[in-house]
Amino acid sequence: MEFLTVLAALFIMGHVTNYNVTAHWEYNSRGFTKFFNGNRRRAAYFYAAFIFASSLIRDYVVDEALKTTNPVTVTPNFFDYIASIVGFSLFAFGIFLNFWTLKSLGIIGMYNGDSFGFLFDHIITDGPFQYLSDPQYVGATIATFGWSLAVYTYNWRGYFFTLVMALTYVVSVKFVEGPHMARIYSARNNNKKR
Repeated sequence: MEFLTVLAALFIMGHVTNYNVTAHWEYNSRGFTKFFNGNRRRAAYFYAAFIFASSLIRDYVVDEALKTTNPVTVTPNFFDYIASIVGFSLFAFGIFLNFWTLKSLGIIGMYNGDSFGFLFDHIITDGPFQYLSDPQYVGATIATFGWSLAVYTYNWRGYFFTLVMALTYVVSVKFVEGPHMARIYSARNNNKKR
């Protein structure tokens, strides 16, 4: 595998690791909040911008890896047009799913606000959460697949990156983010009982 392919896969995994590690760090140390003199809201918005910037860097590295590798070149045919239409439709749907999630959770809720002490009173079941438990991750994965299909149809790396992203999200939700969220809400519920 080429260096950029491996680097892009590492950036995909690194982005998820970044937000998991920093969310745990904030929850355990209040490091971001302390940096903002105890202002949790300002710290949470800074964190959201930080994580969003991290995702843009990840996307840039992935796209550069796709552009600089040597895909198979073919004369455009009917399949290419169909792949473009389906791919761009999936990309748009993935982005829509992320914005719909943002509308349901708000910026602080979407970007680990729980780790800053901004807890929801109940499990969110409206918006995309009525269909999916982690719609932002599903949306990002669908968008990545759609972009790969539409723009880099014959480049296997796009599909590889989609698989890396999907597996990274599954592992994160099951073994890191899910247990972290359960711990946060369990601690809140135990404090309410006292």
